[in-house]
Amino acid sequence: MSDLYDILDPWGPSNGRATAVGPGMETSRECLDKVVLPPIYIIAYSAALKSGGGRITREVLQRVLGFSDLPRQTIGQIVLAADMGVEALSQRDFNLALAMTALAQKNMTPTIESVAFHKGDLPVPELNGIETLTASAGMGSHSPVFDGGNSGNDDPWLSAARNSAAAAPPTSAMAGMSVADNAGKAGASSDNNNTYLAKEQQSGGGTANYGEPVRTGANAETYVPKINMDAAQWQLDLEDVTIKESAERGGIVFKHTNYEVNTRSFSAMVVRRYNDFFWISSYLVKRYPYRMHPNIPPKGFPDNRVKGLTRFANAILRIPFLRRDALVIQFFSNTDEFSRVVKVGNLDMDAEEFDPKEEAAGVPESEIQQTYQAFDEFYGQVTRDEEKYRTQITALEKISRYKQAIGDELNAYSDTLHVPNMPSEGSQRSTKFHVLSRAKRSLRSNLNELSMSFSDASLLDKSQGEVMKTMSAEYLRRLYDVVISMKLMMERVRLMDRSRDTQRIKERNDANVMAVTQLSSETSSGSATGPADRGGIERLERMIKEDTTELAKLEHEQRCIGVRFYQELARYKCYESFLQTHYHRFVEEQIKHHTLALNAWKQALVTADDLPTNPLHFIS
Repeated sequence: MSDLYDILDPWGPSNGRATAVGPGMETSRECLDKVVLPPIYIIAYSAALKSGGGRITREVLQRVLGFSDLPRQTIGQIVLAADMGVEALSQRDFNLALAMTALAQKNMTPTIESVAFHKGDLPVPELNGIETLTASAGMGSHSPVFDGGNSGNDDPWLSAARNSAAAAPPTSAMAGMSVADNAGKAGASSDNNNTYLAKEQQSGGGTANYGEPVRTGANAETYVPKINMDAAQWQLDLEDVTIKESAERGGIVFKHTNYEVNTRSFSAMVVRRYNDFFWISSYLVKRYPYRMHPNIPPKGFPDNRVKGLTRFANAILRIPFLRRDALVIQFFSNTDEFSRVVKVGNLDMDAEEFDPKEEAAGVPESEIQQTYQAFDEFYGQVTRDEEKYRTQITALEKISRYKQAIGDELNAYSDTLHVPNMPSEGSQRSTKFHVLSRAKRSLRSNLNELSMSFSDASLLDKSQGEVMKTMSAEYLRRLYDVVISMKLMMERVRLMDRSRDTQRIKERNDANVMAVTQLSSETSSGSATGPADRGGIERLERMIKEDTTELAKLEHEQRCIGVRFYQELARYKCYESFLQTHYHRFVEEQIKHHTLALNAWKQALVTADDLPTNPLHFIS
């Protein structure tokens, strides 16, 4: 919408990518480049370099921040913000992490934006005991050379296609939570244009491993997991699928709407109906009951169905374990009717099976159980997130309508300023008051120009409203979909919880064991009545054996539920990283539209100042 205007835009094109930074301007990540930092920054950076063998990885940064005595969630948030998704952190990223740590120690928000805002009065980070890391690292006295940060292509699709052969798997930390996507790869296309698979190769692909224990205080130890940071997974603004209604309707007697599904990563166009989307949604619930996955839009809203199905399809292909699923690949790439694909495909429809110990990958069971025991607390947080995003979406939609209404009214006002062509001066045969004076001609010309300026301003208001509706509210709606997915997953987990069944069988099993012990003691003491007691013992032993088998099965399922919940909770938290993209673009669009509106009103002011002011000029 911003391309509708022929007004100079000092902010450049808004295409969602980084634009060039002009002289005197700096990005948020460069805010400390010209700031004189306290010696603790050099001391900590030198020690970290020595500890990491010449480079600073996420694990080394976590060990350094462990001396800050901050909560593990705060440390994870800082590491996630400082991590640029590369193998080793630059000095710029390390300094940003220390600055955010200092802010967090003063109960301030640990974000890069906060560092940029407080760069002139940053507190000094307190790293109690950092000398132990320094001593173990054998720190020298030299100051490390600043490497200037890391730059790359800001288009994740292009960078994924160009860097698909990158060998280093970038990983990031999320405090107290972990993710391990171990779903097997099935039938993936080897085409170099497959952007999702290329991005997965760039991110390490495959399994994500949990981190080693990190000391976060004097005697405290926590486990910060390594998360597969596949960029496409968290970037909710990326779209790989486009859907439109097909001109040809399906069915012989009862007609139905067909949809053309174009998928860039598979270089394929398939035709699907709504029932096919509904079937794949039901399949995902059965196949991955303990995981988050997208929710299909309801069938009863045909006007918004294409938009909803597009959002649903793109959300599926953002999630690594879903886009590697064999049936999902067939859904987006096989041009046959999907019902036929399901019948002849011989695909696995059972719930996924995995070894919870292998999935935990070193995270203690007590850590997982502690997280699962706080299930109700996390469910309350998800419910509050749902209400928060719903309120924000409603507010943006109202603002959008108000902006468009203001634009309509301002346009109507501009129409009243436009002066229609009047009869020429030569056709007037009456008194001089019917003659068009020079001031009147100037007034008419200037009012016409003023009308155009008002019209430009009205278009800008309408454009701003449209951007809020189509971009800002849409981004929040995608985050809202993630919240709903998490809430539905937690409701499924609550229904599948095996804790009560496990406790009941344990109690019954313990009672049977006690009964067998009592009967056995009576038999050995000679007080038993005969074969009846021996038959009772055998019957109880069979029950104990059956209960033991059932108990092992239930405990295995409960461990699977706990591990998956631990992982999905981590993934859910990571989606909040998209808020930076959302609010950056939101504020950028507001600045752009207000700048364009300011230009339009300045032009209107120049025109208004040119209006004639001498009353005599209108009659002479």
